[in-house]
Amino acid sequence: MRLKLEEAESKAEIGPKVMVLVYREQVVESIHRGCAVVVDSGGKIHHQIGDVDFFTFLRSTAKPFQVVPVVESGAARKFGFTNKEIAIMAGSHSGEEQHVQTVAEILDKIGLSESDLQCGTHTPHYYAAKGLSPLAGEVFRPLQHNCSGKHAAMLALSMFKSWEIENYLDWNHPTQKTILKAIAEVCHFPAEKIGRGIDGCNAPVYALPLKNIARGFATLLSPSSVPKETAKAYSTISRAMLEYPEMVSGEERFDYELMKMVPGKLISKAGAEGLQCVGLVDSRLGAALKIEDGATRAVRPAMLELLRQMEVLGEEELQKLERFYSPKIENWSGRQIGHIKPKFALE
Repeated sequence: MRLKLEEAESKAEIGPKVMVLVYREQVVESIHRGCAVVVDSGGKIHHQIGDVDFFTFLRSTAKPFQVVPVVESGAARKFGFTNKEIAIMAGSHSGEEQHVQTVAEILDKIGLSESDLQCGTHTPHYYAAKGLSPLAGEVFRPLQHNCSGKHAAMLALSMFKSWEIENYLDWNHPTQKTILKAIAEVCHFPAEKIGRGIDGCNAPVYALPLKNIARGFATLLSPSSVPKETAKAYSTISRAMLEYPEMVSGEERFDYELMKMVPGKLISKAGAEGLQCVGLVDSRLGAALKIEDGATRAVRPAMLELLRQMEVLGEEELQKLERFYSPKIENWSGRQIGHIKPKFALE
């Protein structure tokens, strides 16, 4: 399904609401609009702001869903994947040494190597997270790519099923067809209506309404209404993410720091272009938030404000997450000249 330009423009006019303000001193200089929704696994909307049907790509928030076939099929059991390894398959890691070693171990278990990864390379996320700069001429490896765990999972399913691996990213490859079916099921949205594109790592990426994305995270934590093997897969993946948040993200990054702040209480998964999803363990609710212009600087304050209004986070936790909740704006001299602040009310 393709969203026509005029439809997208129309939805942008009536849908997204003001969510985040950017101040220079005490003057609002920029405004970020967005949409958010909190639902249960049955699809009931508990909270919302803006257009809950906002149609957008899952990007990396799809990773927990993309791992479902690896666990459900029996591949994870056959290859002896640990929860730590499943967590990195469902995550967007930072390329730290522990991450590189974990993905390498996955590939070793399935009899493949780094050369079989088709995710490409980029500067590992830990550089930006820790304020570091790459050395001149420094070369990076596919294992350091934040999506290498996901790609290793796709290769594992292909090896388990004896499918060809050279074209494992093709739309018509059995692995990708299986993943599309898994996403349709967990998000409760018809596969034929799911939008398609290519992600930054060369893998297929899918688009669907924001409320269905949120429902996917609620379903991951509420697997009672699905077949036994599927339920076990959902539980395994969510449990792995809760147990190893450092594999889902990395030090100094939002997903890891949020999950570490309230251990065992939620799973958090970021996606590119201003998308952030959370699954709440106790209430079995899923939340999805999309910043219309894709700004990362806005999505984190907005999600923390959503969690504050839902009373998932208190003032003490927000103070410890202040750099994400109300980031400072500094000039080139290191002087603070502004800040970013969420400003909205959930309906």
